[in-house]
Amino acid sequence: MFSPLTKSAIAGAALLLSCMASAAEPLTTIENCILVPTEWADGDSFLVRTPDKDEFTVRLYGADCLESHVMDATDERRLRAQRRYFGITSIDPDVRVAVKIAKSFGESAQQFTSTALSKPFSIHTAFSDARGDGKHKRIYAFVTTGQGTDLASDLVQAGLARAFGVARETQKGTG
Repeated sequence: MFSPLTKSAIAGAALLLSCMASAAEPLTTIENCILVPTEWADGDSFLVRTPDKDEFTVRLYGADCLESHVMDATDERRLRAQRRYFGITSIDPDVRVAVKIAKSFGESAQQFTSTALSKPFSIHTAFSDARGDGKHKRIYAFVTTGQGTDLASDLVQAGLARAFGVARETQKGTG
């Protein structure tokens, strides 16, 4: 029987190996994608439709927005870490107030993404598994907005995401 720390180390090593393997895969660019509105989407994970009518959930490389939907213990842990990172825990000692503030930033990130992707956009992906909640298979991708900007960078610059998570080199060789 493995201890929780050992299980965490094994899971981390598996994720690292998965990311290293996916970094070797070339990126495919799919242009003229559209955002498919869903109630579960947030700033860094959302449903897209390709011109060929394929649909899949994209998880941004390198950006982590605050959670706006907390469904289980994993989401609660993630939101706690995000509250600490963004300094929200020091705004109000009442956890319920801090959670409400954090979720409002998550909702702002979702709205920012929705607005940024209101025109056709491009995704750049190796179709690497981004895990998820099981209901929505996610793939990691870079997203170039219709205005030609990188969505993850835009979210970080707007203060709605932290530069965090799985990263890899872009199609231009930057990372």
